[in-house]
Amino acid sequence: MADDDLLLDASDLMDIFGAEDAKAGEDFAKSIEDLFLSDDDDEAEAAPEAAPEPEPVTPAPVAVRAAPAPAPPPAPVIEEEPEPAEPDRGGMTEEEWRSSPQYADFKKQVIARHLRKKAAEEAARAAAELRARQEAEEAEARARSEAEARAKQEAEKRKLELLEKYKAAKAATIAQRAQAMVQAQDHADSADKAAEEEKAAKLKGYLADLKAKVATGSLPPMALQAKSIAPKLSEASHGLQLDVAKAKALASMFEETRSEMLKHVGDAIGKKPAQAMMKKTLAKVAKTHLDLFGRAAVDAKNELRVDGQLDEDRLARAIYAIPEDRRLESVQVALFELIEMRFIACELGLGHGTKDKIVTKTLHALEESFVKKGWPRELVKWYFDDVVPSTTMADSDV
Repeated sequence: MADDDLLLDASDLMDIFGAEDAKAGEDFAKSIEDLFLSDDDDEAEAAPEAAPEPEPVTPAPVAVRAAPAPAPPPAPVIEEEPEPAEPDRGGMTEEEWRSSPQYADFKKQVIARHLRKKAAEEAARAAAELRARQEAEEAEARARSEAEARAKQEAEKRKLELLEKYKAAKAATIAQRAQAMVQAQDHADSADKAAEEEKAAKLKGYLADLKAKVATGSLPPMALQAKSIAPKLSEASHGLQLDVAKAKALASMFEETRSEMLKHVGDAIGKKPAQAMMKKTLAKVAKTHLDLFGRAAVDAKNELRVDGQLDEDRLARAIYAIPEDRRLESVQVALFELIEMRFIACELGLGHGTKDKIVTKTLHALEESFVKKGWPRELVKWYFDDVVPSTTMADSDV
């Protein structure tokens, strides 16, 4: 390695050779002259005059690199290389030693050691900086991950809070709607009750007025167009036999007539007055036809039902229990008189026009229902011809 390739400054050479006293300064200046000014090919030439003593050189301060966060890197650990031992001068004088090849080799060893030491320090410093950057990046990544986790946790917390608020609002809305529905139902019930009470009061007043007219003999003649009570059997009865099956069908048809009529009368005067009318008409007719209505008209407590209902099974058995030779005629008379009594009660209590509308709606509904249920045609024809009284119908429904 040539001397020109050794890129050293004064501070590097001072570190190598020191500058403790004047003699050391002279040796330092002589070493510089020998290193940079001497010619290796001309070693026999006389050494130049001693150079003036150089001014003392103050070592340049070493810049300290700031360690990155979060913690400063550890100080680089450099193994100290032993200084090369100075070879034996062999009795040479100082000038001869300075100009000898052995001294030149020794100088190069000292400089090479210093350069290696300096390179090791730079490598250790670079490694420490790399570790510090890596630690800083890891710390930044951890901080970023923690921030994301906190943000996610806050988002979940806000989502749960919003969900709880939504549930509470929904529960409050449902409670308000339920309360409104209950209040509306209460109002509707109160209105229905008031309407029924008003209808009952009107009916009671009408019946009281009717009784007063009957007592004074001022009741107008009835406009009920009907056959004589219990008319004779028509041609529809020819060949009709009320066996067990037809007895059950007839009982069901008769009971359906009562329930259909009760519905329309209830729409006109209220449920309770309509039930009372059905019960009282049954009580009047059942007295004269106990063989047919006696057991079917009462419940388990041996009392008439509130709506005048008949037990269909008991009624069917009572129909079939009548002797066959007079079964058809007896059944026709009893059923006809009960239906006729109810028609008369409707006309007396509600008037001719209202009665006609109730009869029309009831008969139309029965005709459709009997067809759907598939009752025998001959039985249905006999029922409408001989059992249901022939009366007027509403003009608008004919």
